Amino acid sequence: MNTVADTALSDSELAELDEFLLQDDECLAIDEAHGYLTALIVSRADADEAAILEAVLGAGEAPEWIAQLLLRIYQEIATELESTEPFEPLVIEEEEDGDSFEIYEGWCFGFMLAVSDYEELWRELAKEQRSLLEPIATLALLREEELDMDDEEYAGWVGLLPGSVDGLYAHWH
Repeated sequence: MNTVADTALSDSELAELDEFLLQDDECLAIDEAHGYLTALIVSRADADEAAILEAVLGAGEAPEWIAQLLLRIYQEIATELESTEPFEPLVIEEEEDGDSFEIYEGWCFGFMLAVSDYEELWRELAKEQRSLLEPIATLALLREEELDMDDEEYAGWVGLLPGSVDGLYAHWH
């Protein structure tokens, strides 16, 4: 990869990137892109800049500054996974009836999309580690409205995400 700034994206840069991605139906949403990039890093997928940008942006063209922001997020995720801190997925906050809550389905969908795109690589995952994908896959199904669960069950699955990602990362690295 080309050298990209080692600094985390600011809130305004993240908002600009999110706004850009939402303009095109072919682009992954910001949380989906974060999940996708996380799966690439976790599995050590051999994805170059062009493959990363195509996966997130679809067939569309993007200005150079968008590409640089995406590559910085990639680097930011890699740095976070290398640290000893528990991994935190990028999630969307929504409000309903005055209550604010976090939505993890998009991040999980993006992660599982990368698993699907790099299926041959993920097929090599040892049977013992396959259970680590269960929380991610389960919450990804919610995005597709294939499952329904109560708040307590949802919170339980969400609570497993950091350990799942960290466990998968430890396996591949």
